[in-house]
Amino acid sequence: MAEPRWTRRELLTRGAGAVLGGGAAVAGGYLLYDPKGDRGLPRWQPRLGLKNFFAQIDLPAGHPRLSVAVGPEHRTEELVRAAVGGLDPALGLRRFVQPGDVVLIKPNVGFDRPPHVGATTNPEVLRWIIRLCREAGAREILVTDNPIESPQACFSRSGIAAAVETEGAKVVLPAPAQFELVLLGQPQARSRAPGTAAAWPVLYRPLDRATKLIGVAPIKDHNLSSASMTLKNWYGLLGGRRHQLHQTIHEAISDLAALLSPTLVIADGTRVMLHNGPTGGRVSDVRPGGQLGRPVLVASVDPVACDAWCYQRLLGRDPAALDYLRLAEQKIQARVAAGERRFGQRDWLAYDRAGQVVTTTL
Repeated sequence: MAEPRWTRRELLTRGAGAVLGGGAAVAGGYLLYDPKGDRGLPRWQPRLGLKNFFAQIDLPAGHPRLSVAVGPEHRTEELVRAAVGGLDPALGLRRFVQPGDVVLIKPNVGFDRPPHVGATTNPEVLRWIIRLCREAGAREILVTDNPIESPQACFSRSGIAAAVETEGAKVVLPAPAQFELVLLGQPQARSRAPGTAAAWPVLYRPLDRATKLIGVAPIKDHNLSSASMTLKNWYGLLGGRRHQLHQTIHEAISDLAALLSPTLVIADGTRVMLHNGPTGGRVSDVRPGGQLGRPVLVASVDPVACDAWCYQRLLGRDPAALDYLRLAEQKIQARVAAGERRFGQRDWLAYDRAGQVVTTTL
């Protein structure tokens, strides 16, 4: 192929262009150069933990640790009052919520599903919990979750938004400014599989604002963790690409169990998803009360024992075989040994033998 021939004018034009282009690149590099590199950027330092929402609760030693209420769904108010009241027949929720408290309620609103398929917290259960908080003198009641699908759609279709609005509480939708990086567990104590992390974005702002924390979780099958109950419910406080934590999901759930020390938890067994969880979608997947066959609510100050009870009695499975319950018990007991005031044991039957499991049948 013949070599191209350039005229004198073309050579001068192309040469000038090259000089100007090179000069622009050098100038641009100089203007963008940061002599400190990453040190010139602000750092997002992880918080070392969250407040203990149970530490100030004055719960006498002999009081129940689990309270079970069983009855028809159309008596939801009575179910809620019986479950919560069973933890303290004299004071009810006033044992846990005092005048002036800011109560944060964390339901499961993870999916854009109607209430009857059991993928989300029963809005009628949430409605009466809000009412009890108001009766106890709560100054403000916040309700939050970070759904997997569109937050607005999930809160609306699940019926949660309507229940919150009707009762005068406030929905806190997830937004970037609401999150902060929080240490989930000690790095040296975690399996460092790909996708795991010791710190993660957490829906921190409403937690920081609250003085009391109540988890309200539906009981359902889960294709990765076997079950979604009160401990798995805290997963909804995570931001970022939390699906990456699925590779070590039992570690992640148990880390959250150790991180969160709620005032109390309420397991919503009014509609138990026995199959195809956590999303479901078919009425045939759901049965009131699961294996019990009747709607049930469980209120507890021990989330691990509560989940063990629900896993056994509502899902019909062996709590000894559920890894995240074992890990959660270990991590919480380590914190108790270090001086934290909280409960976390798998053996709910030990509470039963001590007379600390009460059941109310309507």
